[in-house]
Amino acid sequence: MENVYSVANEFLTLAESSNKQLTNLQLAKLCYIAHGLSLAILNKKAFNEPVQAWKLGPVIPKLYHEFKDFGGNPIDRKATVLDLTTFQSKAPEVQDNNLKKVIALTWNIYKDVSGNALVSITHQGNTPWSLTFVSGENKEISDELTLKYYKKFIENLEHELA
Repeated sequence: MENVYSVANEFLTLAESSNKQLTNLQLAKLCYIAHGLSLAILNKKAFNEPVQAWKLGPVIPKLYHEFKDFGGNPIDRKATVLDLTTFQSKAPEVQDNNLKKVIALTWNIYKDVSGNALVSITHQGNTPWSLTFVSGENKEISDELTLKYYKKFIENLEHELA
């Protein structure tokens, strides 16, 4: 299974190739949406790290802490991990081609959406965030809620395209 850093790095690569920049806020929402779409389309998690309902929407704490030093500024580096065989830092990459397609789909839908607009999208009624959020608690958003929401999202998308 991929980790959230490889998913984030795939979005950072897509942004770079599109001459766009991403903030930590945007990256968190894109990774969460890709996770939801992966659950709905591929029937598997995009990454194994927990997603929590924070004030500004779904957040993967591990990812937030990797890039929090950027604040609201564009991220200008990839996430890195220590390779325990070489003891060198490396930027993990997505290995699963189907997950790459889901990330590309997510990017194509949301690449022009601002961080604040992504917050609004994830804050709508009956979203996994809205059904989980309790002020000051950072509760975990269940994959079951996320799967249910994104299955309906895909159905609506298919209906619109038909």
